[in-house]
Amino acid sequence: MPALENYLSFNNMTFLTGNNTNNSTDWTPIIIDPSVLDKILFRIKLWQISHGYILFPLCLFGIIGNVLSLATLTRKAVRSTTISIYLRCLAMADFFVLLTAIFRYRSYKLFFDDEGEKWSIYYFDPYVQVYVEPIHWMALGVSSFTTLALSMERYLAVRYPIRIKRTCTLQVVRAVIIGIMTTVLIISIPNFFAYRVGMFLRDNKSYVAVAMLTEMGKKTLYHCVYHSYLIPFLWYILPWIMLAVFSTLLSKNVRKSSKIRVDIPATPNPNRNLTLLIIMIVVLFLICNFPNCIIVFYNLVHHTMDNDVCTHETQGLLSKTTKLYDVLEVIGEILNVFNSCINFIVYCVVGTKFRRELKRLILCEKCKKKRNNRIVPSYSYHNRTRDTTTEVISSIAR
Repeated sequence: MPALENYLSFNNMTFLTGNNTNNSTDWTPIIIDPSVLDKILFRIKLWQISHGYILFPLCLFGIIGNVLSLATLTRKAVRSTTISIYLRCLAMADFFVLLTAIFRYRSYKLFFDDEGEKWSIYYFDPYVQVYVEPIHWMALGVSSFTTLALSMERYLAVRYPIRIKRTCTLQVVRAVIIGIMTTVLIISIPNFFAYRVGMFLRDNKSYVAVAMLTEMGKKTLYHCVYHSYLIPFLWYILPWIMLAVFSTLLSKNVRKSSKIRVDIPATPNPNRNLTLLIIMIVVLFLICNFPNCIIVFYNLVHHTMDNDVCTHETQGLLSKTTKLYDVLEVIGEILNVFNSCINFIVYCVVGTKFRRELKRLILCEKCKKKRNNRIVPSYSYHNRTRDTTTEVISSIAR
């Protein structure tokens, strides 16, 4: 545990104040309680297993799956539908969720030795917190609202099939996607201005990078309203409640339409698989985000108070949360990442057209056709070449 000892020894002292070039050696030691040290060791082991051995393989699988989904959904046979536009946006958002999750949860430390982890703590992690985590939250917001828009569109298509064909055009769907991205960007702007990277002198020899709160980030109103209420409510609770309502309504309308079609068994329902696909996406979203909603609701009710002033409890080695809370939070994080990975499996299991196009993409049927055209040229009846040898022989015979 040399890296842990270095980290603890570094956190046992406060940083120098004033000019960065100040060579003062006035350090203030911090006494660590044995129970706090036990929590630190527990969290290090817990995060090593969850963020390293579990989340990292999930993120890699999900990134590959979302790239394949995006490539398949952009093919000519499937890209001209409104649902395809929503699914492409969802795949793109999930791709960035998983890519930034590798950095947000420090999964890359799985491959670091003690020196590499020490370098990460002192020089790399602050930049991740300041510049990468806001992008992760933006991707999560786009993913949640796109899933909600997808569910609403499908419910309206089942409930009002004739009207929705006239109103829900490709242009309208693109406008909805642009509106979602713009809204999420506006809401996420404070994340980019709450922290900055500060450089401090360590041991009078070298500088280390530290994520520091800006003047806006230090304000109590920012932490209470933004991190404790606004973002948790918009990113988790509101989409979860609305998706639960729309999925229930969608299921009821699907059952109702199925009863109507009982008397016409010979008529196929072309939208049945599509509706089932969207229902599965929504149900998986509800299941995977339910623990996060519970944690968010708990934090809304029991937010941290420091001298009767609301503060935002951040995840860290020195946070005051209990071990049970840490375990539940890790489970929520794993399920959140899993939700961004599983959609590709759903497409392959339920989507008949998706499987067909994915197979053509992987086998590269265009490449095969080009090779076959070079080897065996095809001739039509009107454009076939004349066999002059046969014509000469037939004229001699006559």
